[in-house]
Amino acid sequence: MAGSPDLRAEDAPATIATPREVAADGTVSVVVEPPATAAAAQEQASPAPAASEAAALLGELLQPFTADPGRTLHERPLPLLEALERSGDRARRLWITQAYWKVGAAFATLRQATTGVERLELVAPGAAVQDRAVLDALVAEARSERAGAQAALVAAQQELVDLVRLPPGEPLPWPVDRPLVTAYQTHFESIFANRVATGRVRAINRSLPARHEALETRAAAVKAAAEAFATVEAEHAQGRLPIEAVATAAERLEAQERKFIDDVRVYNNEIAEYVMAVADFSVPDDRFAAMLIGTPIPWRQQPAVIAAGATADVPPAATPLQQQPASAVPPPVFIPPAGLQAAPPPLQAAPGLAPVVP
Repeated sequence: MAGSPDLRAEDAPATIATPREVAADGTVSVVVEPPATAAAAQEQASPAPAASEAAALLGELLQPFTADPGRTLHERPLPLLEALERSGDRARRLWITQAYWKVGAAFATLRQATTGVERLELVAPGAAVQDRAVLDALVAEARSERAGAQAALVAAQQELVDLVRLPPGEPLPWPVDRPLVTAYQTHFESIFANRVATGRVRAINRSLPARHEALETRAAAVKAAAEAFATVEAEHAQGRLPIEAVATAAERLEAQERKFIDDVRVYNNEIAEYVMAVADFSVPDDRFAAMLIGTPIPWRQQPAVIAAGATADVPPAATPLQQQPASAVPPPVFIPPAGLQAAPPPLQAAPGLAPVVP
């Protein structure tokens, strides 16, 4: 390993290269390439794969929507990079990042609860006498869940406002950067070759692959539960299943959706912990954000987006991630901080910390 964690950019070895080749995992590597392996590293480039089920599901859950008539939720778009830079305190970066993902999870939960109410309101009561009473109870419970999700969102937003130090007169923030749902390459062995890693950092490094697998399998479970609900509802409409079967299918779908949202939040919180252990306070906020999600949305170059969005439910000049589906988001690009990259193994590009695609 070249240098110590607190090595400044001007002290970095002169042999560190600038970003050139796109690695097979979609990241841009900053490596010290021996001449004999440079050509071999170029041969490992590959096109970006299609979006996974987890990315597609997350995209649906984070789409702009209106929970109540006349009440907008997306007046104040807040990129992750803006949240980090506005605080002016790099010691708060972990708290801010986790609060940011908490607000995102709260938005997704409110979206899921709102969809759950609409789903049940479309169920037609059957011929049985108790159908209408059971269905009314289900809808009332779903509306209660939606109200609770709305309250939780406001509390999470205020927590983020306090950490970021946003002006009190501004609308509550809407996080426009999406959390990561692809695999994350830690490069633990290279980064901690000559550094001491805490037990918590080692545990995160070991658990992240399983966390990512849980996201993908949970997304598949949500899809299966949605198909099961549609089938049960159709059977009930034809009088072949009781209303209780519809209630059970709805509860299972809701449970899987909420577990998926929580899995995404935990996964990204652990990535933030890992990055905080790797990057010291000399690492700029934009580089820190890139280590979390690969391509954070810029904000200083787009002040008009935030100003215009303050008068509309959906900002008219949408940010890149709003304009594109999850599959169209550019592959992550990350330049690792000086002193944190090691020489690459033979015939293999060695990117710094960055999201990767398995």
